[in-house]
Amino acid sequence: MKYLKQIKTPKGIKIQNVYFTFGRYDGMVVFEAPDEGAAMSFVMETGFATNYTMETLIVVPAREI
Repeated sequence: MKYLKQIKTPKGIKIQNVYFTFGRYDGMVVFEAPDEGAAMSFVMETGFATNYTMETLIVVPAREI
């Protein structure tokens, strides 16, 4: 969990918040990226640097629909 608190972000990625969870996953990182490619690169770099099982979701704020 210490790693989640110290994530280094590449240019263009902005971490909104880090949450620790109870249940299926131990944590969640909410971040903004300029596009899906940048987001995927960030997720892959983070995943390869750890032994965490990761799942990604793209979200759209309800106000934008």
